[in-house]
Amino acid sequence: MKVSIIIPIYNAENHLEKCIGSTVNQTYGDLEIILVNDGSSDGSGNICRTFADKDPRIVLIEQDNAGVSAARNKALDIASGDLITFIDSDDHVYEDYVEYMVRLFEQYGSDMTCCGQVRDQNATDEPELIKGPESCLKCYLTTNDIFPAVWGKLYKKHVFDGIRFPVGKRYEDTFILFRLLGRCSSVTIGQILKYCYNNNPESFVNEKFTQSQMDIVDAMSEQREFIAQKYPQLTQYANAMVVYGANRCLMRMADSGIYKSENITLLKPIYKLYGKDYIKGEHAGSAKNFCRLARISPTLAMRFYHAFKFVR
Repeated sequence: MKVSIIIPIYNAENHLEKCIGSTVNQTYGDLEIILVNDGSSDGSGNICRTFADKDPRIVLIEQDNAGVSAARNKALDIASGDLITFIDSDDHVYEDYVEYMVRLFEQYGSDMTCCGQVRDQNATDEPELIKGPESCLKCYLTTNDIFPAVWGKLYKKHVFDGIRFPVGKRYEDTFILFRLLGRCSSVTIGQILKYCYNNNPESFVNEKFTQSQMDIVDAMSEQREFIAQKYPQLTQYANAMVVYGANRCLMRMADSGIYKSENITLLKPIYKLYGKDYIKGEHAGSAKNFCRLARISPTLAMRFYHAFKFVR
C-alpha cells in the first residue's frame, strides 16, 4: 500500500536535511515523498535537489512562494499514494513512523490514524478506536487526543476529495480538520511517539500579533457553523472553541502591547454569545477566569493577563 508523504518547504535549510533524511530512511518502503519548495530564498532548494537526485521516490515541485496551503494543495493534487501523511519541514519523524501508522491502519482500517507527538511515560501500545464522525469530532473538540494539526496523522486519500487548505489563511489546519473528521467513519489514536515536533521560535505561532492571527477566530467560527448544522448536540463544545480562539488573539495582543484595536471590539460579542459554554467546559481555571473577565471587558482581561500572566 503506497503512502504519499507531503512536505511543504519555505526557508527551512537549518532543519531540512534532518527532516527529509528521516523520510528517506523509513523502514516502510512503498513511499512517494513529495517535496514542495515554495519559493525558498535560502539553501532549501539545493538541499531538495540533492535528495531528489539520489532517491527516485522523491517528487520535487518548485514554485513561486504562495504559502503552505498552496504548497500542500499542489502536492495533494498529484499524490498517487493510497494513504497520505504530512510532515512540516522543521520537524522530523522516527524511522518507523510510516510503518507504525500503516500497521495501525491495517489493524483497524480507520479513515484517519494518529500517533503520539510528545513523549509520554505512561503511553502504551494499546490504540484507541473511535467510531463514527460525531464521536470523532467530540474527541477532537474536547480532548487533545486528536492533535489539532494535520501532521502526525495518516489519512485515506479519499477524505481529501473536494477538501483543500485555504490559500491566504493562517491556522490552515484548523480550517479543514473538522471537515476531514466529519468524513471519518473511525479514527485510530496511537499513543507511541513517532512524530518529533520542533517548537521553532521563528514560526508563526510564536510571532507577535498581526492581523493574520485573527484567522483562528474565522476558522473556529466556520467549525462552529459546520457543527451546529450537522451535529447540533456538539454545538456547546464548538462554541467554546470560538472563545478559545478569541482568548489566543487577546493574549497575543496583550503580549504585543496592543490595547486599542478594532479587533478587540470585534471579539467582544464572542464572550457574550459563547462565554458560558467555555466556562462550563474542561478548561483550566485560569483560562475560565480570563473568559469571565473578558465577558465584562476584553481590555480588562488583557491587562490582568499582562500584569500577572495568569493564563498560558
